[in-house]
Amino acid sequence: MSGLTSTDVRIFLKDYLDRQLEAKKSRVLDDLPEDCDLLASGMIADSIDFLNLLSAIQEFVGRDIDFEVLDPEEMSIVGPLCRFVSQQTNKD
Repeated sequence: MSGLTSTDVRIFLKDYLDRQLEAKKSRVLDDLPEDCDLLASGMIADSIDFLNLLSAIQEFVGRDIDFEVLDPEEMSIVGPLCRFVSQQTNKD
């Protein structure tokens, strides 16, 4: 999927997380701030859930993404993650 913006990725993330939270009978998100840490905030329960999220992102964009080149400190933070995915899908 080319021409993907970080906003597009953020919208996907919010929808994905809302579906996950709804399935767990939790309250859906009002907002998904740029500085939200998905792991520290409790939105992603554990590392398996986070890997599932990364797989869902790759399915959404329709290609493999090399998350190993993203700074591990930023990988679970919404803004940097969305920008990274957008950059990776728009290069080539």
